[in-house]
Amino acid sequence: MRSLQGTGVACLALATLLAVQCVAKDAAFFEDFGSGWDSRWVQSKDDKYNGKFAAESPKNLDDQALKVPTKARHYGISTRLPEAVQPSKGLVLQYELKLSEGLTCGGAYLKFITDSKEFDPASLKEATPYTVHLILRHKKPNGEIEEKHLDTPPSVNLDKLTHVYTAIIETDNTYQILIDGEEKKTGSLFEDFTPAINPPQEIDDPEDTKPDDWVDTAKIADPEASKPDDWDEDAPREILDEEAEKPEGWLDDEPEEIDEPEAEQPEDWDEEEDGEWEPPRITNPKCEDGPGCGEWERPTIPNPNYKGTWYPPMIDNPEYKGVWKPKKISNPDYFEDDTPLNNLGDIGAVAVEIWTMDQGYFFDNVLVTNKAEKAQEYRTNYWQPKHEHEVELQKDEVPEVDEDLDSESSESTGNFVSRAVEKALSLPGLSLLKPFLVGWLATLAANTLLAVAAVTIPAVLFLVLLYSLFGGKKASSVVPADKKKKRAPSVVETKKQDVSVPDVTEMSDTPVLGDAAPTSQTAASSTGVHTRRSTAASGAGAGGTTTIS
Repeated sequence: MRSLQGTGVACLALATLLAVQCVAKDAAFFEDFGSGWDSRWVQSKDDKYNGKFAAESPKNLDDQALKVPTKARHYGISTRLPEAVQPSKGLVLQYELKLSEGLTCGGAYLKFITDSKEFDPASLKEATPYTVHLILRHKKPNGEIEEKHLDTPPSVNLDKLTHVYTAIIETDNTYQILIDGEEKKTGSLFEDFTPAINPPQEIDDPEDTKPDDWVDTAKIADPEASKPDDWDEDAPREILDEEAEKPEGWLDDEPEEIDEPEAEQPEDWDEEEDGEWEPPRITNPKCEDGPGCGEWERPTIPNPNYKGTWYPPMIDNPEYKGVWKPKKISNPDYFEDDTPLNNLGDIGAVAVEIWTMDQGYFFDNVLVTNKAEKAQEYRTNYWQPKHEHEVELQKDEVPEVDEDLDSESSESTGNFVSRAVEKALSLPGLSLLKPFLVGWLATLAANTLLAVAAVTIPAVLFLVLLYSLFGGKKASSVVPADKKKKRAPSVVETKKQDVSVPDVTEMSDTPVLGDAAPTSQTAASSTGVHTRRSTAASGAGAGGTTTIS
């Protein structure tokens, strides 16, 4: 029996236990990662999975859960169900997730594996067929299995509290996704998945091609138009304002800057080494009090006769035939499946198969059932008291100084650089490089020195290149007899020198275009709920029924 810390724990734990005894018989599968969990779950022996799950209680909770203990690792673990679950009878998938250290780049989802006598939990891989991951793996009449991805899934809660994710698939081919018991997404299996459950009756003819003489330019330059005789392409955009007059009191003979009258030559000034001393320059106070100093120049105004470059007007193209589209033909692979749940594949196992750059994920209270009301009971008896307890603790929480601050900062540096590179690789044109750099990203997150070097070395090389192109002349070894006079810098020069150059690290904080807010996704498979924040962390699950993404 597990309980939360705090007032009234004993009563709460007893009530929870009694409730579980009443509903457990209606659940096809339930796992709370309590005593003996490691005899029920098997870690994958595949070399790829260098991360090993542990069962621990989150801080301030006496409630053991499956934990991701180390960042920058691949994890794989699974367990067989006592008996296969048939999605055709309706399906309810639920699990709790606590992101104790946040979710930045990684997967935090479950996969519900397709039932198979050949499936061995120890051999779990990314490609192991899954039923629910809400990605659904739907079997076509020809035997081919195709993934169906839920369009616009709801976002994940990114705070550090425990949240419960629920996917409900009804026998009438509708679905619901709940977060903390609240409906976030609902719809039809036939309308909200891509590609669609049922393919179109007609498709574009792959053999059809656009004719060579097909004109698809809608507008053309008018061939009969000509530039007007009075069109002056050379007229400037702006001209001097001939009506402007010099302001009264303008000081033509006063310079804008003067020598600082109170400045004195420093005692350690050496004219042999420093040249002849000149006082620094300051803004002429007479110019500040008057309308202006120096030679007055007329201001410029927009030229009323400016027309710019002439272009002929555009007219409708008389040869235009419209946008070309290939002709339609009957879809040779067309079928109509009115009962897609029959073709999702039974669920025979539950798996957590993820790659993550984070740590501190806690999975708990995994439930597979056919009854939505049972999922509600589990939320009420397991999740709700836990969540309320966390909310109260959060109200009283006082920020603590981490004794390992230096170490934490060091780790965050590696994570930051890794995330920045990972985001950059999500941009169009760079995404193809991502599969080849996954290992390198993991190394950056774990190695602070390497992460700093990854930023510093290119920055230094860039500065050296700039200096080589635009640097000053090489100093002569012979001092000229008529050494140029040196003076203290002027006010303008001083201000220029005061402008700080952005630090490389500060520049790295700029959000990468295209990923200002990484989209979080909650997925439910034929038998699974899936929460993720990085496409790199998602993947095919084991089994082949349904996945919630």
